[in-house]
Amino acid sequence: MKPVKFPNGDLEMAGNLYLPEGFDDAETYAGIVVVHPGGGVKEQTAGGYAARLAAEGFVALAFDASHQGESGGEPRHAEDPYARVNDVRAAVDHLTTLGYVDNARIGALGICAGGGYAIHATMTDRRIKAVGGVSSVNIGEMFRQGWTGDSDVAQAIGLLEMGTAQRTAEANGGEAAFIPFSPPSLEGVEDPDMREAYDYYRTQRAQHCNTESKFTVASLPQLVTYDAFHLADQLLTQPLQLVAGREAGSFWYSETIFGKAASSVKDLHVVEGATHMSLYDTPDQMGEAMSKLGPFYKAHLAA
Repeated sequence: MKPVKFPNGDLEMAGNLYLPEGFDDAETYAGIVVVHPGGGVKEQTAGGYAARLAAEGFVALAFDASHQGESGGEPRHAEDPYARVNDVRAAVDHLTTLGYVDNARIGALGICAGGGYAIHATMTDRRIKAVGGVSSVNIGEMFRQGWTGDSDVAQAIGLLEMGTAQRTAEANGGEAAFIPFSPPSLEGVEDPDMREAYDYYRTQRAQHCNTESKFTVASLPQLVTYDAFHLADQLLTQPLQLVAGREAGSFWYSETIFGKAASSVKDLHVVEGATHMSLYDTPDQMGEAMSKLGPFYKAHLAA
């Protein structure tokens, strides 16, 4: 693995490039962009999957979203879904500049919200020939309908009002405000996925100094109105491989995009006993995910 920098408009992006064992820059390889979850960074689950993809013979690029981690961009911790999708395009741009990456053999893999962003980017960027998602989430739907899909529109409207009120405050000299992506403590947290989110992001399990697992309140208007799966029934024609945990409250997102995607080649692999975040770093479950993802990319990014 080696750290890399690459441009995204006026911003500088930070990534980690994972190379196959026995790498030879005189050869050409398939390249895969790996997209981290909301509130995550490249050193967490995205890097874990990138390393496993490299072990399968791919060049894999895990990177920090703009405004987050070691990548540039102000304000810090903004979570603009449209910018996140454009980050994926910029990462693909970078792969195309590497002489050892075959530009006709580029794929994408996303985890959690990164899965939704990778799918959206694939619809809009035909350079991406195959896309995978692990514990995929349509982050806009999450803000409109809640983690498990049972919230009503009143919650969404309340979030829009909160976000626009914050914009007014900041326009008049107020300081930025933030919302945690993962619970800062377990007090009052009953949902098992959210309790595991605390364990993953807030303890030694995967806590990283480059992320505070939060986003700006001013991001809410973009988040609430975003739809990662919009037009997937028309434009998502590339092969699609989904992996989701049976016990995940987010399972319904994978079911939704699996049913909606126009892809003639698509598969949803269910990992029995897995939760949303156990697929982030549990070795045997990651291994099961890769038992589907590895052959999938080899088949659809073949020389």
